[in-house]
Amino acid sequence: MDKYAHRLHDWLESSDFGLQVRLAAHIGSLTRDSVGRPSDPRRAFVRWWSQPVDPSRVILPGPLHGPQQWAARYYFYPWRVKREAKRVDVVHVLDHSYAHMIEKAGRRPVVVTVHDLMPVVVLRSPTGGGGWREGVRNRFLRQALKALRQADAYIVGTQWLKQELATWLGNDKNISVVPFGVDRAFYGESTVARERGRREWRIPEDAFVVLHVGSTVDRKNVPLVIQTVARLRQQTDAYLLQVGGRFSDDQEQLIDRLELRRAVRSVASADETALRRAYRAADVLLFPSLYEGFGFPVLEAFASGLPVVTSGAGGLKEVAGGAAVVVEGRDPADYVHALERLDDPEDREELVQKGWTRAREFTWQKTAALTAEVYKPLF
Repeated sequence: MDKYAHRLHDWLESSDFGLQVRLAAHIGSLTRDSVGRPSDPRRAFVRWWSQPVDPSRVILPGPLHGPQQWAARYYFYPWRVKREAKRVDVVHVLDHSYAHMIEKAGRRPVVVTVHDLMPVVVLRSPTGGGGWREGVRNRFLRQALKALRQADAYIVGTQWLKQELATWLGNDKNISVVPFGVDRAFYGESTVARERGRREWRIPEDAFVVLHVGSTVDRKNVPLVIQTVARLRQQTDAYLLQVGGRFSDDQEQLIDRLELRRAVRSVASADETALRRAYRAADVLLFPSLYEGFGFPVLEAFASGLPVVTSGAGGLKEVAGGAAVVVEGRDPADYVHALERLDDPEDREELVQKGWTRAREFTWQKTAALTAEVYKPLF
């Protein structure tokens, strides 16, 4: 979400669309190249009552530090949006999970970018075991979904998600498909990035590296990735490189049960430089998600010259556009078979070339231009 917000803002601001762009709050810097380790906010002391209200940076005193994120999201941020909305013509909520901001826009028209419909999926499949925390979460999800229906226009990244959203809303007249972009930097990563990455993560140069990028929540289907690598290791010296998100306790136990510990490398938090290096250090991106509205890692892998094996779930098949190996079902054996295709140099090179071609169809400049077209009828 941060990446989308960053790039869209940058391109809208720098392009000649006749728009003046204002930010209601600071966008997180997680997707920028690292320029140093941030200080620990718990050790910082500021006169918080005298500071400009920046929801992502506000520091609350003493025992309120724990719920700081919730206070910013549901109190300080809405207050800031309400104030800023008075001075603009259109309000764009860049993440559907902040749809509760719509009511703070006053009479201004609101555009919401819907990245997925996971809130709907979660509410339709309650676990019943989350206790009061699950109850509180569901209450906020219902609030956000109720507000989401009040938007004047919607932006989605894939035609598949447009159909899903239209089914939920009851019509598709205000939904625009605006594919997201892929950063140019992924095309031009250093030729020695592979060597540096493998050395940094202690991976043998001749090992076969399976990369998974993203969080480790249930819908990412990480256990299948782990099981696939375990089967690969019966045939070759395979390693798993996980970038973004920490393994859950169950996933850690699965790694130990399959005796994979020495062949697993995990980078829970990576800046853009480390992410690009990971794509170059790997031999394949394995992305078997059960649900995705778009799927940035697929395009980033394509741009990096990395073959992709994916489930094709949700919008993944649409984004891949025939340039990835799509595996139906959830059998690790089928994924192993798909990965074996990469042993053939001709098949691998064909996938790499298709990926490069496909990735070049997705640019942030195009994303910004199409987004500006969504704004114009609302002025």
